[in-house]
Amino acid sequence: MRLTLEGFPDILNATRSDVSRAVLRMWKPNGPTIIIIEDEDGNYAQAAGTDDRYVIESRTVFGEGFRHYRVCQPVAGPDEQDVVYHRQKCSKHPPRQCPLTVRKSEVCDLGTVDMAMQAFVSTGERVASLQWRDVTEESLEEGARRLGGDDITPIMPGQG
Repeated sequence: MRLTLEGFPDILNATRSDVSRAVLRMWKPNGPTIIIIEDEDGNYAQAAGTDDRYVIESRTVFGEGFRHYRVCQPVAGPDEQDVVYHRQKCSKHPPRQCPLTVRKSEVCDLGTVDMAMQAFVSTGERVASLQWRDVTEESLEEGARRLGGDDITPIMPGQG
């Protein structure tokens, strides 16, 4: 597993201890705002955020396709929108001000980030005890917007 932590060199063959240290660094006021753990097949888990407000996502790759998931929690009533500042730097926003709009139910604390990242580095799987919302369609739409087209379509297992 490769561990990528914003502002730090990647760690190949990351251990649970490496992940613990990386997640703790995200707690610092000026610390990193994104962590990614990826296996050799392109499957990954990532978390982004700051100020104890994080979004956790995971991607499972198969052939030329993928499924993309985001941790969510049950919410009574309609899902409200919230903004999580998730990047220290980007080309459009000042440091630590690059917004990601997600549902309020998708905002997690750092303890949940640690649990999800520890499970992924250990097993390569999403944490079964968390609720995961399939956001593959949103991910495809975002990819199409970034590429300036709409020719990205989902590829599902068993479809030819």
